[in-house]
Amino acid sequence: MHKATHQVIPKRCSLYKQARSARWYARIKMDDGTWYRVATKEEGIEAATKRAIELYYEITIKGQNNLPQNTRSFSSVAKSIVKKLEDSRDTSQWKQTYQAYIYAINKYQIPYFAHCKLDKLKDKYEGYVAYVAEQIGRNPKQSTLSNHHAALRLILNEAVERGWTNSSTLPVIKAVGGQSQRRPTFEMSEYRSLTKKLLHWKTKPTHRKKDAEIKLLLYDYVLILANSGIRHGREAMEITWRNVSFDKSAKGNDIVTINVVKRKGRKGTEERRTVVVRHNDISDFKKILTRIKDRNAKLKDKLLEDIIKLRLDEPLFVLSDETQPKRLDGTFKKFLIDAELLVGAESKDRTLYSFRHFYASQELLREPPITIYLLAKQMGTSVKMIEHHYGHMEAYQKADRLSGWKDID
Repeated sequence: MHKATHQVIPKRCSLYKQARSARWYARIKMDDGTWYRVATKEEGIEAATKRAIELYYEITIKGQNNLPQNTRSFSSVAKSIVKKLEDSRDTSQWKQTYQAYIYAINKYQIPYFAHCKLDKLKDKYEGYVAYVAEQIGRNPKQSTLSNHHAALRLILNEAVERGWTNSSTLPVIKAVGGQSQRRPTFEMSEYRSLTKKLLHWKTKPTHRKKDAEIKLLLYDYVLILANSGIRHGREAMEITWRNVSFDKSAKGNDIVTINVVKRKGRKGTEERRTVVVRHNDISDFKKILTRIKDRNAKLKDKLLEDIIKLRLDEPLFVLSDETQPKRLDGTFKKFLIDAELLVGAESKDRTLYSFRHFYASQELLREPPITIYLLAKQMGTSVKMIEHHYGHMEAYQKADRLSGWKDID
């Protein structure tokens, strides 16, 4: 309940006090008819009245210039984005990068921008990168700043969509930072060791039936990621049986393809591509699919070819209760620790995403190597990204030629 009120501008602006508060608050009517409440931070009526008039005309001028009249503080919008990201955890909407966004927002952005109003953010942003560098004790890598800036864009886009600010008042995000390190991957010898150990590890007894099923599924999931370059997580988990096709190449070889959907941004803009899976005498992809369908009670009595022809809209990666596992990452990390394969040559922890880098590396090390243009199309990324992360491999592949050695048949 209001303790006291005072009219400043009739029907447009008034002052009031809340219970147990000595300071005055202003209540200002905006152009759309809603009321904007804001603290004057003043206890005296004269100082509060002066501040209320200043706020009233400030809001009026914003309306005349088509600027949002009711702006928010950075921290209030940032906290709402963190909640949205957290709410997507354990769902198909969750992305591994969201964990990095949440960390950047909570650890750096909310403390730095704090209660800064969105329309005042542009000047404040100028010191953000220096602030991050000071906090971590070194210049941040490009990959670190990319996560920070992606998180910041989520917050700013939300503010614009809600009408709390507009793009003209927002900072232009700068992409600066130290050179990014190579992404963690596996050498071929490590991959061969990993698959042998995983084959044995998946059959070890577990306390729960569900954990045993997850380990069996993980083995086939790893093989599919390593032989396709498909992204771990949402991109892989949204694959259904109808997305898988069997065909013949121009030379008459068996071909397995998967129609993959990549969703971009919070609005889920779709990008579709057809991935040709590695399927040959060494890597029999149909055997992997057969194992997966045999663990599915609804499909185990059907022939694999019949399932493909039926184009069933059923998820590929499911457990016996028809749910999808939520923590494949954690199970895989436990395996890597047991197998002593967690840390790679890059001195970084490997994850399920490392198989995407493994796939790209192996394709580029082929003789003759695949072109980066075809690899970019296969993996659903840009040529620029391939060159940025794997450009060093071209020099390695052509080392003999660059060293001046003649080709030997």
